[in-house]
Amino acid sequence: MSAAIYIHIPFCIKKCNYCDFSSIVFNEPVKDRYLKALMREIEMASFAGKVETVYIGGGTPSLLTPSEVEKIINKLEQKFHLLHGAEVTLEVNPGTIDLPKIRELRNTGINRLSIGIQSMNPMELRFLGRVHDETDSQNALKWISRYFDNFSVDIMYGIPGQDLEGLRDNLKQVLGYNPPHISAYELSVEKGTPLSCMLAEGKITLSTDDDKIAMYELIADLLKAKGYLHYEISNYSRKDYHCKHNMNYWMRGEYLGFGASAHALIRETRLRNTPDITDYIRLMEEEGRAVVEETALTDLDRVNEEVFLRLRTDRGINTDTISAAPELFHLLEQEGLILKKNGWIRLTEKGMLLSNRVIVEILDSIEKTTDISTQNRR
Repeated sequence: MSAAIYIHIPFCIKKCNYCDFSSIVFNEPVKDRYLKALMREIEMASFAGKVETVYIGGGTPSLLTPSEVEKIINKLEQKFHLLHGAEVTLEVNPGTIDLPKIRELRNTGINRLSIGIQSMNPMELRFLGRVHDETDSQNALKWISRYFDNFSVDIMYGIPGQDLEGLRDNLKQVLGYNPPHISAYELSVEKGTPLSCMLAEGKITLSTDDDKIAMYELIADLLKAKGYLHYEISNYSRKDYHCKHNMNYWMRGEYLGFGASAHALIRETRLRNTPDITDYIRLMEEEGRAVVEETALTDLDRVNEEVFLRLRTDRGINTDTISAAPELFHLLEQEGLILKKNGWIRLTEKGMLLSNRVIVEILDSIEKTTDISTQNRR
């Protein structure tokens, strides 16, 4: 399997109410220093394998100019063996792009865009703290669908005040632009965000579990009826338009990460850069390395990760690679949560809905039945 590269661009116009990612408000001088540090990190990397995907995320990478994006891609091409036709994705916010910028991006080496729409409803967008409105979203979808064959749309469900009809309307509007890929994420409350403060102060009420289940089922049913493949818990695509970059993560392929908070998996070792942007710049300028955590994975770590990641997808996992009790698989199959075939198991639609429970039960079974050593950490 070829490797993947992730590039983190941590700048936003403003933080969304639900966001706990490593990001700061855009600042031109800081951005210039950050990009220099990023280029140095790429230049100093050592990796001889082939690279099949590049993903530039954030933050709001579309705040960069097309020429800055192109410089990053050119540096990657000079340093690594990017395969011909490699999938190269840029995350974009509808409030930070226009038609000329989209045209220019098409000539930088970017061949896939991931658009953070989240909602087409103005009240929901204001609640989420997004910097764009529904008109920005409509324009972005219109322009992007004209100039890019491959693009993905992010939508969110479980937003306070959202109902099934509102969610259905969001989906119908997005589907009007025939996106090859759609990611549908449940709104989650992360510690330290404005959303968590609003919840603690009693200013908002979250959707009930029953409401979120109904929304999840609506999304799955509607998109499958439109010909989309439900290939991962939160992801749907037309045939041949799975996100190759994310599939590499879920299949536990190797990947390199550059930028603040970026992660990597190389030769069964996980590495993590400092999430602090100022600290990242300082470390790269003074020491030439921003890794603050390095973990050599044990065999048990690897097996647990394979279960947790591979079971998210419609490919599932080969039972030969895990040591969970066979009777557990029988019980899960009886409940309609998994399908077993030719030594493989995968989640059913019901299983995807209850994936946390299924995966935890399998991992618990592995812990109880395995004799694999866990003493190889460093």
